This record gives sequence, C-alpha cells and structure tokens, in this order.
Amino acid sequence: MQTISTSTTSKRTFLDPVHQDIVLDRSDLAERLIIDLIDTPEFQRLRRVHQLGVSFFTFQGAEGSRFTHCVGVMYIASQLIQLLKDQTKRLAEPEMKRLILASALLHDIGHGPYSHVTEKILGYDHEDWSCRIISENTEVNKVLRDHDPRLPDQITSVLKKTHKPSYISHMISSQLDCDRFDYLLRDSYLTGAAYGLFAWRRILSSLEVDEINDRIVVSGEKGQTAVEDYLFARYSMYAQVYYHRKNLAARALLSKIIRRAKELGENVCFMDAPTKKWLSGQRLQVGEYLFLDDVQMTYHIKCWLNDEDKILSDLARRFLNRGLFNASKITQESILKKVENQAKEIAQAHGLDPEYYISVETTGIRPYDYYRPDEAHPQTNIMIRTDQGKVKELSQISHTVQALVQGSFDTAWLIYPQELKDKIVRMLEGYV
Repeated sequence: MQTISTSTTSKRTFLDPVHQDIVLDRSDLAERLIIDLIDTPEFQRLRRVHQLGVSFFTFQGAEGSRFTHCVGVMYIASQLIQLLKDQTKRLAEPEMKRLILASALLHDIGHGPYSHVTEKILGYDHEDWSCRIISENTEVNKVLRDHDPRLPDQITSVLKKTHKPSYISHMISSQLDCDRFDYLLRDSYLTGAAYGLFAWRRILSSLEVDEINDRIVVSGEKGQTAVEDYLFARYSMYAQVYYHRKNLAARALLSKIIRRAKELGENVCFMDAPTKKWLSGQRLQVGEYLFLDDVQMTYHIKCWLNDEDKILSDLARRFLNRGLFNASKITQESILKKVENQAKEIAQAHGLDPEYYISVETTGIRPYDYYRPDEAHPQTNIMIRTDQGKVKELSQISHTVQALVQGSFDTAWLIYPQELKDKIVRMLEGYV
C-alpha cells in the first residue's frame, strides 16, 4: 500500500490493491483523526505483523500486513456509514463517524507476532491488547485524547461490544462486518485464490438499521443472495486457504519452536527481555508488548540456528529454510490416538524426539470460522428482512446456508517431518 500526501490540499491517498484509492482529508473531523492515528508508532508497528501469519510458506503472495488490512476495514466502514447515514440521524453525526472509523482502524492493533498463529500457541487475546494499547500510556491514546478525552473509553467499549447502540459494534465485529469483508477480499487477493471474492458493495447497499431492535438487517432477496455468496466465500477460504495442510504444518513447526525455547528457558542462546516474559506467560507492560513483531520473532529464530540445543537449532533451520513438516488427514477419529502413538514410535526409532516432531492439528470451530448462529449473542447473527416484511435468521429461510450451518467440518491432521513420510504413509495404509 503506497501513501501519497499532498500538503496543499491536506489530503492523503493510500493506493490500495483491493480498494484502489483510499483518500483521507484533514478538513474532515473523523478523517483528520484517522491520519493522526495512522502516523503513530503503535499503528506503524502493524507493518511488521503479517496479516496471514505463516501462510507465505504456502502462498507466495501472502506477504500483506495488518497495517493494510486495518486501513481497508476503516475504508469499508466509511462506505457503510455513507450508505446508512440517510436512514439514521445518529450515523450522520461527525462524532459518530469519528468513533466508527477509529474503532475500525484500531480493532487489530493488538495483534502479536504472526497474528493468530502465536495467539493460539500462547493463549493470549489480541483484542485485550488492542484495548490496552488504546487505553494506556501510548501515542495512540494521546492522539485520541487530544481529539476528544472520551474517545479511548468509547472505542474500547465498541471493541468489547458493550457500547450502545450495539449495532455500532456489530459494524466492526459480527457475522456480517467490515472486518470480515476486508480480510476475505484481501486474503483472496494476496494468496491468488479467488475463493474469497463476493459482492460486498451489494451487501452494503442492502443493509438497514433496525433501531427499535438495535441491530442491522439485510433487506430483500437480492441482499440475501449476496450474503449467501459471502458465507460460501468465507467457508471456501477456510477450507482451501486458512486450513490448508501446509499452513497447519507451518503453524505446528512454529509452535514446536516456541515450546522448545520456553522449555530451555535460561539455557537458550539468546532471548531478549520482552520475549522472555511473553513466552513465559508473565504480564507484559504495553511498551514491552509493542516491541514484539514478526521481525523480532524471526530474528530470535535466526539466532537459535546456532543454539547448542540440537532440537531447537534443527527446528529453527527447518522454519527459516521452509523445511516444513508433512500433514496427512486422519478421517477416523477412533484411530487418531493410536495413529499418533505409532507415529511417535517411528520418530523415536529415527532418532527424533516425538514430542517435538510429531503432532496432531485439528480444524475445529474457531472465533473467525464458518457461520454459526449464536443463541447466546443472537444480535450477531445475520438477520434477513424478506420481501414480505418478515425478519428471520438467515439459516431459517435459506436451505443452502442451513446445510452449511449443520455441516461438520472438523478434520484432524497428523504432522510429521518429511524424512518420516514413507514409513508414516505405510503405517497409515494399514488403517484404510
């Protein structure tokens, strides 16, 4: 994403490969704030965090950053405001536009190294970190307070879904939101896979604010059809891209590296203070957390190439040189544990520690997974206003979406090194 700034017009243009020209104008209250936030060190850090984690090992173009994604989400939110403000006076207020755009821009500012990959490995929550970065002693917090002292609290309430009206939060994060719209389109573009393409502008133009019930609904059959396409695009991206077997293998390898470094602790050849605290689960200050990014994590892995520990150095070499593990699908859950144990015996016989060279990865439900109507949070569901005027949850009126909702997509994969492939494959053939 290239940035062009023109001081004489006070405008800044971001040349985006997905949305084309994203133009911000300082004469606009909300857009002036967005420009100031983009220029903060905390937001610039997102240039050093991969949007797609370790997917670049599988898809050569998957080098995009959280920076470009967040700017894209902000842009889609601005388009949605333009379409909805005539329906709802509240969305026409400059302060509301400022809140929505800032929330959209900052929603992912708390992502750590390799995005969701280390989040899953270490069990932290990037959304919690987003709220801390917004609320605590940071340049982002200062910029927000300089514009309006209420903004940090207002934005964190939007991200935590406690803000009223609730539909403001749902514009940023729900089953049909600006975040998902951008990442599906952007990830499809970056990976070269057409699975994530859908008619997002048609969906936006079909949305209506239902202020009485504090929700956003999709209006009409044409809107419903566009949303169905969107849900299947989302399903396809998970099935073909996010849960690609090589992605799972790369994540497993990074997980083993982190686990080994944590186990070695003080005996590892190099580990800076923030990384040591992060890996050991100690509470980090915001400044320490902001020091973490993909560049810093990769530097550690490069240093670990020369560690005296043979397992850590070997895993680091495999990661840096794309010596990824293999992945074989296990279709029968009943044999999974037996297969894993036999694979570990094969690794042990080959001189490899089975705890670091054998694992099982599953593709069960995730927070950003397929569409699952949630009874606990019904307003995050996709609601359709039919041509007859009735409002119903999408899967109740769409046979295709009902099939998607009821489908079982859990899959298990046995992960193992390439040098064990022949023996592992022969072992698995015995279960066919």
